[in-house]
Formats: sequence, structure tokens, C-alpha cells
Amino acid sequence: MINKLNKKFNDLIKKEKLDRFDIYFRQYQDFEEIPLFSRLKHITFLSSLSFNEKNKLLINLGVKLIDCILANPFKYINSEEFREYFICLTITEWDDYKEIDCLTPCIYVSRRKTWILSNLKLSYQSSIEENLVNEYLYSLGLNQYSAFVPSGENGENKRIYIIKKNILNNPETFS
Repeated sequence: MINKLNKKFNDLIKKEKLDRFDIYFRQYQDFEEIPLFSRLKHITFLSSLSFNEKNKLLINLGVKLIDCILANPFKYINSEEFREYFICLTITEWDDYKEIDCLTPCIYVSRRKTWILSNLKLSYQSSIEENLVNEYLYSLGLNQYSAFVPSGENGENKRIYIIKKNILNNPETFS
């Protein structure tokens, strides 16, 4: 079953053109969010799985994709540009998760790291969404990643940021 899922995920990555790494290093105005799937029909192979199983698999796919992207960034940008490069996984579409029966992970990229982080002011607020995503990360053994929300969202947040802890200086609050 694992090999079959891996093949399906590889097909999904190709179908969504997520294997074209140059898209993650383009100079977008501020940032870009690239969804792991653009159509529900692209993930029908997950339909027999539970809500939590789907989310874990999609989050794991997103994190592995980020690790692949970061494996050779200097093919696309130089070391000075890389200092301002920011990539993480975001979870969006919280209002629609019941309708689509899974969360929507996106690859979030920016070449304005300092500006993005100073505006987002990410922190851990112990929201239901953060706790759920952190449980997924823990169960997947992805302890080097953690889920955060922008400060001031007070439960109104509709976006969770999954960030590799070593990317940021202080993993508790980023301001």
C-alpha cells in the first residue's frame, strides 16, 4: 500500500507541476502559496482514508517536498539571496475542510523573509488548529517542525504556518 501511495503522490506532484523547483524561487511581489492539490479529483486516491490519515499524509508530503526544495537552493538563487528566502508549509481552507474532507497544505515561499516574519509575528497561541497540526507533526516524527499562527488572530486564524524550528531564531515568538 505504501508503494502505491508513493506512486500516487509522485503522480500528484507531476500533475500539479510541483516538481518544477524554479517556481519556488521566483521573485513574487511579497509571497506565494502553492497548493499541493488544485482539484479534489487529484486526491481521490485518498478517499478511503480517514480525515486524520489524509491530513497526515498530505502534511508529510508537503514537508518532504520542502526538504527536497531546500536540498539544492543555490541552483536557483545565490547565498546572499538565500538569507532572505523563506519557505514553509501553510494549512489553509479551514472553513472548507468538512466539505473537502481534508486540510489544504500549501508551499509558502517568499524572498522577503525579514519583512514577512516581522509582519506575521508568528507565535504559538494553543489554538485548536495549531494543536491538531502539532499532533500530526508529532505522530509523523517531524519534531523539527512546529505549527504557528500570526499574532493577534485570536482564534480567527484561517492559516497555520508549519515551520522548521531551526529556520527561525526563537521558535516561540517571531516578531
